[in-house]
Amino acid sequence: MEKSPEKPADKSAEKAPAEKPASPDQIIYPRNSAERPATAPAEKSSSMGNMLIMLAAFALAAGGVWVLIQRRQSGPLSARGQRKLQIEETRPLGGRQYLIVANYDGKKFLLGVTPGQINLLTPLGDERTHPEEKKP
Repeated sequence: MEKSPEKPADKSAEKAPAEKPASPDQIIYPRNSAERPATAPAEKSSSMGNMLIMLAAFALAAGGVWVLIQRRQSGPLSARGQRKLQIEETRPLGGRQYLIVANYDGKKFLLGVTPGQINLLTPLGDERTHPEEKKP
C-alpha cells in the first residue's frame, strides 16, 4: 500500500498545539459571560467617555442659560443702545383700554390703546419747561 503525501501533512496540522493568548487583555469574552473578569479596560474607557459627554452637555446647558439671562436683561440686539421710546405712565380705563403717556426723543404723546388699535389723542407739552404759560 502506498502512502499518499497528503496524509503526513494532515497529521502535522492536527498535532499543532492551540495558541494561548499571552495576557488576559487579549482575551475576548462575550458580553454576558461568567468567565469575564470584573474589571475590563474597555469598561473604564467607556465610563470615562460617558463622563466627558455628560460634562460637555452640562457645560453647554449652563452656557445656554447664561445667554438667555443676558438677552433678557439687555433686550433685543437692535435695542441695546440708547432707547428713544419710553412709556412714562399708564392708566387702565377698564375693558382692556388704557391711556398711555409715551415719550419719544424728548417729546410726550397721549395715546389711547384698545385691543384692536392705538390712537394718538394729543401731543403733550412738558409743563415743567413752560411755567409762564400756566399763569393767567
